[in-house]
Amino acid sequence: MTLSTRMDVPMIHEANEEDQELHSLVTQAEEVIADHTREVRALEKANYKAFKWPDPEDWMGRYELSDEEIAEMQDAKFIISVLVISGQLTVIAAKPGSGKTSVMMREVGSAVKAGYRVVYVNMDCGAADVKYWHRLAKEGGFRMITPHFSGAGGVDDWLVGLALMANRDGDLSELLIVIDTLKKIGDLMNKTRMKYTMNLLRALTAKGATVVCLAHCNKHRDAAGKLVFEGVGDVESDCDNLVYLESEKDKDGIRTVSTEPSDKVRGIFTPRSWRIHPDRTVEALESFVDVKATAAATNQREKDETAIDVITEGIKEGHHKRVALLAYCLDSKISKREFDAVIKRYCQGHTDAKTTPLWRNEKQFRDNANYYTLLESRA
Repeated sequence: MTLSTRMDVPMIHEANEEDQELHSLVTQAEEVIADHTREVRALEKANYKAFKWPDPEDWMGRYELSDEEIAEMQDAKFIISVLVISGQLTVIAAKPGSGKTSVMMREVGSAVKAGYRVVYVNMDCGAADVKYWHRLAKEGGFRMITPHFSGAGGVDDWLVGLALMANRDGDLSELLIVIDTLKKIGDLMNKTRMKYTMNLLRALTAKGATVVCLAHCNKHRDAAGKLVFEGVGDVESDCDNLVYLESEKDKDGIRTVSTEPSDKVRGIFTPRSWRIHPDRTVEALESFVDVKATAAATNQREKDETAIDVITEGIKEGHHKRVALLAYCLDSKISKREFDAVIKRYCQGHTDAKTTPLWRNEKQFRDNANYYTLLESRA
């Protein structure tokens, strides 16, 4: 047989006429298939030779931004500095309790000063907080509505009104709507429901309105350590901008919040930072704080605390040379691998920008040994 797919035909010891006829038909079919296969392979070979391969660099042109796309990014009008673009649908996502409501309630005041009518739809606040947020809205010159409270009509009724507004003729270019949070108006795990919700919000932006949706991130980050939006992919696909908020609270209860734009943006977003004090006042910082790096350094310090204490105690007891200090740590159940990592991670001249050095290493001229001493802060 000429093909690897040849069907197995049982051995016929006493073949009758019907068996012989069947065997003949099978043989003919295999020959036809083999001829067809040879023809197809010949055509493939001929076409391969005739095919004109593109220039090695030309194919990458599909990934190049057009002049129009770049111009659109450069000309984007921010109504909230490098956070919200006029006429676009922006999703701002963070982990629960990260301070996104506090930041947005402060920042929408700048849109009011710029002449925009602002409606803050707060569906993520409880009865204990609504009075505080309502006061901030009054002070900021914008309206805060709470359709989820009993007597207010309910979220579904509010959505009906939003749909009527989206379908009515009119210019909404001076309107900013902030929805806090997105999960209150759509099932983030239901593609059909979220598609309807996003289409409704897009219809509003088509009439000139600016829409901001606050949303949540997953508990766990991706392999690269980045925040991950909690919900179906349609949300990211249908919005104009997806911006993440990194957040970290220090020992004094002061929370620092910084933006981290995703790859899905239609403007030039430069990072911003805020500081939220224990009394809830929000302070916009002049310079960006890399909260993610700071948080990573803090988490690493917590993991290294036991080894740091043992190394520090060993140096204080006079074990300055590396060999002696390592022996002391091994006796204290600190592995050599952990010792090597920690001794270098917190050594002056080897730490990263967010890690505070704890000791220094000086080479001894006599035997070229590593000699560790504590910095003044640890001595």
